[in-house]
This record gives sequence, C-alpha cells and structure tokens, in this order.
Amino acid sequence: MEILSIAAIQMCSVHDRNKNLNTARVLMEKAVQKGARLIALPENFSFIGQERENITFAEERETGEIVHFLKKFSMKHSVAIIGGSVPLRSSSKAKVTNTCLVFDQSGVIIGSYDKIHLFDFHLDDKTVYRESHYVKHGKHIETVKLFGHIMGLCICYDLRFPELFRKLMLRGMEVLFAPSAFTMETGKDHWEVLLRARAIENQCYVVAPAQYGRHNDERISYGRTMIIDPWGRIMAQCQDMEDVIVCEIDFAFLGEVRKHLPCLKHIRRKLFFLGEA
Repeated sequence: MEILSIAAIQMCSVHDRNKNLNTARVLMEKAVQKGARLIALPENFSFIGQERENITFAEERETGEIVHFLKKFSMKHSVAIIGGSVPLRSSSKAKVTNTCLVFDQSGVIIGSYDKIHLFDFHLDDKTVYRESHYVKHGKHIETVKLFGHIMGLCICYDLRFPELFRKLMLRGMEVLFAPSAFTMETGKDHWEVLLRARAIENQCYVVAPAQYGRHNDERISYGRTMIIDPWGRIMAQCQDMEDVIVCEIDFAFLGEVRKHLPCLKHIRRKLFFLGEA
C-alpha cells in the first residue's frame, strides 16, 4: 500500500471518563467518514485529572473498559487504532504504566508501548509535574507493522530524546506516532520544533495527536495536533478546538526523500555504537 489515509484526534479530556469516551467516539466517527483507515488518539484520551488518580483508573491490558471501547470501534468500522495512551496496572501497586495500545483493523491488539521517559517538570511552585511518582518507566522501544509498513511509537515527553528515534529508524520506522499532552508552558516554544526535527532527522512521517485546552484548575495543554511529512513540512494542523485532521500518507514520496537525500545511509553507525550499516 503506497497511500494510507491517517487521522489524528485532538481532545480536551477531563475527569469524566464517560464524557471523554463519548467525545473520542464522535471524533473517531468523523475520521471514518473522512476516509481514515488508521486513527491516532492523544495521550491520556480517556482521563485527565490528578496524576495520582491514574492508579484508581488503571485497567488490565486485555479486559478493561477502555480496551473494550477501542476494540469494539475498530471491529465495527474496520479501522486500525493507535490508542493514544491509557493507564494500565503494573507489577507495582503504587504505580501504573502509561501505555499506547495498537489495534489492527479487526480489533486485535498487535503491539503496545510503555512510556519510557516520564515528565518531571518544575517551572514554579504552581506548575509542578511528577509523572514518575505514579507511573512506572517503560523499558523497551516498540514498532508495529500495519498495512505493510513499520510504525514507531512514542509518547509526549519522549520527543526530547532523539536517541530513541534513531533506534526506531534503524528498525525500519516509516511513520512515527507521538500521542501527547504537552503543557502550555513547554508547547508554545518546543512542540512544533521537536516534531519537525524528528521528521527531518529520521526522514519519516510524524503523526502527533494532542490534548489541548484547560482540563482542570491546574492543567492546560498546548494542542496543535499535527501531521508532518518526511521533509519536515506540516501537512495539517488543528486549531484550538476538539477536532480531527486526516492526511494521505504517501510512502512513495517517503522513498523519494530517502533516495535523493540519503543521510540515513551516511550515519557512522560503528562510530556511534549503532551496529553495521
């Protein structure tokens, strides 16, 4: 498949999980109507509240309400889903995993990724995030194969660590998914720059579904969901509203970029302990 229609969802999730799932359903149905065959949701699409509450809302990987919601939608509409991220129970009773689940067109979970880099940020006394207090670090990078192509997975804060994406590229990544909930403070200066850099340096498409707006008295997300091509150009971008963007990903164009500017072949892999070319 050389052309694939991909949708990225932008939401303003809140404490009410039922409300969030209803919003997600409406936006996902809109994506289906626009012809999307693969739909990507933002980080924490089902719930945003106090960080410690993720433990209360955590589910089992195979049997939870959110998993059932995504599986059912995928099966009904025959679409693949990059499930943003959801809190799943871990081996520690005091922590959850922040996990992106991937469903194929028949609703089968074909892969998952636990967020590796956790967002601990202290801007001032009123702006403090301590994700690592309640979330367990992931330990493995992950790619999945959908529609005959390799998709790389990351979540939000991971975007600041380029070594992760070089490893994903060496595994054959053609499209990077970056479900996120960037803060307003960091997003206004860093969001677009990081996304475009990841696309340019790895010569891949980047699909970045994001949270936007005020979730509660303490938290505001930047938004600006984007889809970016391998040349680093923004193909589509959401404004400050709950919405969906849909773009056609052209794998032939990706091949042309890598052919005419073959920087991925010029990596000094042995020098940087990346193996032989």
